[in-house]
Amino acid sequence: MSAMGRRDLLKGMFGVSVGMVGMSALNPLYANGLAEFKGPAVPDVDAVKVSDRCYYIPAMGSEPTPDNFGMFSNPGFVVTSEGVVVIDTGSSVQIGEMVLRQIKKVTDKPVIKVINTHYHGDHWLGNHAFVAANPDVDIYSHPACQKVLKSGQDKFWFNFMQTNTDNKITGTVITLPTKSLSGGETIKVGDTTLKIHHFGKVHTESDIAIEVVDDKTMYMGDMVMRRVANMADGSFVGSIKALSAVEKMPIDNFIPMHGKHEDVQLIKDGKDFMDIIYTKAGEYYEEGLSDFEMKPKIMAEPFMKEVASQWPGYESTIGKFVVVAIQEYEKNLF
Repeated sequence: MSAMGRRDLLKGMFGVSVGMVGMSALNPLYANGLAEFKGPAVPDVDAVKVSDRCYYIPAMGSEPTPDNFGMFSNPGFVVTSEGVVVIDTGSSVQIGEMVLRQIKKVTDKPVIKVINTHYHGDHWLGNHAFVAANPDVDIYSHPACQKVLKSGQDKFWFNFMQTNTDNKITGTVITLPTKSLSGGETIKVGDTTLKIHHFGKVHTESDIAIEVVDDKTMYMGDMVMRRVANMADGSFVGSIKALSAVEKMPIDNFIPMHGKHEDVQLIKDGKDFMDIIYTKAGEYYEEGLSDFEMKPKIMAEPFMKEVASQWPGYESTIGKFVVVAIQEYEKNLF
């Protein structure tokens, strides 16, 4: 979209928001007038400094709720001599605005690029805030991210976040990435070199990781996390392959979009988690076991009991992971 197109989009923000919020949310908000037609501001969360250039803003929870305003992922940013590169923007314009406030506490340099790591809504719905602040800012993603969002997933994710936050993202305008990064690019931004990695289908088919070469730091998106949430769009085999490759890279710090930054142990644990579920599901499938018979056996594995069981969402979601693993195993048989 051109800069002029974005300006036109923002001028029409009120009308677009009305259509997306839906009448159930519109009626009580509209009754108070236009000034009230926006969800509440998100409280400030100070940025965590990981390395000389790399920061992230920690999530306020592991799932989107009204209490955390949908702030359940870690928007990140890289401060270069030329300007700031933002990596994932959160679930709403309000979160994006909060991210901008935290950036200003660190540097007076402008935001010059935004990168969305994939198409799940907590990674791009905050784009609106950055275009509102600078209509000329470029927003990048993998081409598959743009394709999926344009197929209707953009509105799905808006509605998902709106529902789960009790309409607190009201005022957010869907603002999609328009520039493409397919993986393999090396981007020089002032004194900083970024390498873009795409490993195929991992958490989704559109995942990209951003390596900040100078700082030996990598933003992982959702390709690894200490959280058990959603594997329906991903691949166990792809995840194992990708994390095996990442494990060998000369990286000191890994920043997931859910959970704290860590060293390579994060990658090793993420790979073990995926490997155990997929391998064991395959073994038990060959023995003729059903998914509900497999689940307790997989949960009894030492790694699962000692490590994965501590992750948010484990008890409620591990069964879904087993089902997805079975489906992928069956697909790979034929």
